[in-house]
Formats: sequence, structure tokens, C-alpha cells
Amino acid sequence: MSQVRGRRSRHTLPAAAAIGVLACASAALAAASVKGGSYSGRLAAPRSAYLVSFKVAASGKQVTGLKISNLPFYCPGGGRPIPVHFANATISKAGTFTSTGRYVIVEGPLKGQVGTKLKITGKFAAGGSERGTITSTFVKTPKCSGKSSYTTKG
Repeated sequence: MSQVRGRRSRHTLPAAAAIGVLACASAALAAASVKGGSYSGRLAAPRSAYLVSFKVAASGKQVTGLKISNLPFYCPGGGRPIPVHFANATISKAGTFTSTGRYVIVEGPLKGQVGTKLKITGKFAAGGSERGTITSTFVKTPKCSGKSSYTTKG
């Protein structure tokens, strides 16, 4: 009986190791950012006119120059485009990143106050693509807050 157990564990261990190696390799391929690459894309409809862009550092460990061409607005109205820049973000081993940005009001009685807080999350995928979400929180008008998905390509 001990020989059967020994054989089973002798075969089970290499099989488990092979599965683990394959799982890690496929996860690494799926999460690969393009080192030193530039990414650009758009928010999902109906906000597809909004552009998202950023660069990946040469090390492949950080997202830099992250910006959106216009502040996402989720209620009627509008005005001139308001580009928003986000803080640099570290890319995790899983190929994900999170960053924040904000719009500070530049005129009127609320001048100098934070009007909108933004959060962007992204995940790199195979083939040089990346996708994520942008969440806008309007401080004084919460009904205009919302969330949109986006995709970019490197």
C-alpha cells in the first residue's frame, strides 16, 4: 500500500508543478505592458469622444503622463473641454494600476475649490491592449457623478 501512495505522489507533484508554471506564464503574458510604450484610446459610448492616453516607463513598472481629454460629465449641460491629468501610477505584478486626478475650479465663486475628484483603474492584457474604468465624483453636484469604461492600445 505504501508503494501506491509513493507512486501517486511521485506523479502528482510534477503534474502540479507543470500546471503552476503554465498558469504563471499565461498570467504574465496577459498582464504584459509595452515597456516605454504609448497607449491611447477612448471612453465607451456615449462618451467615445473622450480620449485617454498615457505612457509606460521604460522599466515597465509605472504609468506616466496619464490624462483624459475632457472631464466626464453625467448630467445635462456642458461647456469647454476640461483636460484632466492624473498622478503617475505603479503597475502591479498582475498588470493593474490605479491613479487619481482632480479638477480645481478656475473661476467664479468656487474658484480654487476641488470641483471633481477622479479615479482611474486599468489592467493590461495580451496583444498590447489595456482597459479600465474612470470614476468622476462631482463634489458640489453629486448627480453629475458617474463611471465609464475605456480601452486603450499600445
